[in-house]
Amino acid sequence: MHLFSRIIDIFDRVFQYILIFFMVEITLVISMSVVSRYFMNSPVYWAEEVTRYSFVWATFIGAACAYRQKELVSMSVVLNALSKINRKRVLLVLELIVAAFLVVAIFFGTSMAVVVKPQLAVSTRVSLAWLYSVVPISCGFMFLCCLENIYTLVRDMVPANRRAVS
Repeated sequence: MHLFSRIIDIFDRVFQYILIFFMVEITLVISMSVVSRYFMNSPVYWAEEVTRYSFVWATFIGAACAYRQKELVSMSVVLNALSKINRKRVLLVLELIVAAFLVVAIFFGTSMAVVVKPQLAVSTRVSLAWLYSVVPISCGFMFLCCLENIYTLVRDMVPANRRAVS
C-alpha cells in the first residue's frame, strides 16, 4: 500500500501544478481580454470560451486535490460526537458511497466525452471531448484516493494483533 500512496502523492502533486497553471492562465487571459477590449478597442474573441473551459478544469482538478487532502466540507460536528470506532464505521460507509458515485461519474463522464468528441467549441474549434474528459480524469483520481481512504479505515478498525503478518 505504501507504493500505492506514493503514486497517489505523485498524481496529487501533478494535479496541483495543473491547477496552478489553470489559475495563472485564467488570470492572464482575462487581463489580456480586458486590456485588449478597453484600451485597444479590439476584443479577443476566444478569451471568454478559453476562460470558461479552464475554469471548469480548475474546478474539477481543485476538487480532486481538496478530496485528497481531506479539505472538502464535512459534517465534523456529527462525526466528533461519535465514539472512535463508530466514527470510523460511518466514515467507511461514506467512503463506500463516494466510491460508488465516483464509479458512476467515471462511466458517464467517459461516455459523454466520447459522445461529444465530434463537436467543436465555437471560438477555439477544439473538440468538446477535451472539456468533458476532466470528469473521468478527476473522478478517477478521487476514486484512487477513496480506495486509499477505505484501506486506511479498514486497517485501523482491525486490531493490530488480528492483522495477518505479511
